[in-house]
Amino acid sequence: MIDLLDIMRALADPTRLRIVFLALRLELSVGELVQILGQSQPRVSRHIRLLDEAGILNRRKEGSWVFIQPGPVLSEGKLASLFADVDITHARAFQRDLQKLDEVRAARTQMAAEYFAVHAQEWDSLRSLHVADSEVEQAISSILRSAPLGSVLDVGTGTGRMMELFAADASHFVALDNSSDMLRLARAKLSNMSSLSAAKVDIMMGDFNHLPFDENTFDTILFHQVLHYAQDPEGVIAEAARVLAPNGRLIIVDFAAHEREELRTVHAHARLGFADDLIAHAFQANGVHLAHQLVLDGGALAVKMWMGQKQDLVTGIEFNKLRIVA
Repeated sequence: MIDLLDIMRALADPTRLRIVFLALRLELSVGELVQILGQSQPRVSRHIRLLDEAGILNRRKEGSWVFIQPGPVLSEGKLASLFADVDITHARAFQRDLQKLDEVRAARTQMAAEYFAVHAQEWDSLRSLHVADSEVEQAISSILRSAPLGSVLDVGTGTGRMMELFAADASHFVALDNSSDMLRLARAKLSNMSSLSAAKVDIMMGDFNHLPFDENTFDTILFHQVLHYAQDPEGVIAEAARVLAPNGRLIIVDFAAHEREELRTVHAHARLGFADDLIAHAFQANGVHLAHQLVLDGGALAVKMWMGQKQDLVTGIEFNKLRIVA
């Protein structure tokens, strides 16, 4: 139970107020807050701990980094509207903070650009083997937007492209990856999204073998070009089915089975694509009905899409097998 006195004590310090206003605008690491506030890391960490203990902020560990975001007092309580109505344009300290916040956004964007520049040739070589990303994204969009997205989990979010495309249509969007480098790229995209869309998004570290969520949590779960990294794809699908809500949709986009062995050594693929029967069997074993199947031809590698619905509340869904030839 949150104590009102703890809340008032936590907000009585000007620096902690500044931290709260910043956290409401963007999820920030402790290091980024140190940069913005111009204070020592131990001092900033102490402020964050007090705000966390009062329920005003949440601390989230991501590898060796710690990020802060609004806690239940801000996200669920009446303080949210109070902070939304406060005019801070006259306060010089807050204005300096917002200028520094813009510098953090710019630094994230620059980091992403440098990462892409280093890996561009590697990714371009892989893209050249299959149909254009735009066609794949259009196919995903057609299937996803045929029904409300609800709460979405993007497993292996990578650079955050699915978040960029679909967060605005979701009620809540969780972008999950086990790579801190990838999450920083996704966070760079989040910095440039509209405030309404960004407010729906949680970016977090996690393992697709052991998803850190309760059963029946998500209405839509996406695996976009990530399942081929799984040593045990059937186990990963079972774990996704566990956290999928009744009548929820599970969408897997990946390569059809192929024999390009270089993808194991050059791109660290654990599986060389997937046969239909493997996906169908994994769905069936976990109470997921295979509702749609799609293949996108247009290169040495065919891109396939499988969409299943959790069967608890599903009755009489007709199986549709679609094929698009680029």
